[in-house]
Amino acid sequence: MQGALDLHVAAWLAAIAEQGWHDATLHRASELSGLSSAAIIGGAGDKLDAVSQFQDWAAREAAEIAAVAGDGTVRERLFDGMMRGFDMLQEHREAVLRLRKCRDPGLFALAIGRAGPGLRRLAAAAGADVGGVRGQLRLLALAGLGAKAFETWSTDESPDMAATMAELDRLLGKAEQAETEGFNLGLVGLSGLPNPFDRARRSSPDLPLE
Repeated sequence: MQGALDLHVAAWLAAIAEQGWHDATLHRASELSGLSSAAIIGGAGDKLDAVSQFQDWAAREAAEIAAVAGDGTVRERLFDGMMRGFDMLQEHREAVLRLRKCRDPGLFALAIGRAGPGLRRLAAAAGADVGGVRGQLRLLALAGLGAKAFETWSTDESPDMAATMAELDRLLGKAEQAETEGFNLGLVGLSGLPNPFDRARRSSPDLPLE
């Protein structure tokens, strides 16, 4: 396992948790962590770099758990891996919730861009075939159900994330059903997902998204 999150990245997350994304400062990250500003910049970069590293850390943890989950089914290994990812988010819950609420198209685009490789590694580690057109549909479905599970996690205040686990299990069950009955993205629930670029457009109406 990757172990604890880098202290320099955690320093930025602490500032984001307290001040929000837009107002989080290097000075406050230093005060909260006891690390010098120079050490934080040298170890984690700016706050955008830190969020990228945090996302990559959670994704690696998820993939590693899926890879060592034993002889379980693909669905079971995906469940274990994705719940490990939510465990990582839970450790820095307030910062993640502040990031979720911010309206920054640049941050949103970065997060979406880094999510793809992380999901691909997770799916491959769980034993899913991610090659060809069907593999891309699997990844699309995984992204959709991950987004829906994340929305549940964001309102799940139980210490054991019971609602998140139940929702993730339900969604993976639908995905498994789609595999056996014919791959139908609507069955997984993707047809009901909001277009992520709509959110970016609302926060910055003049942003060229085409």
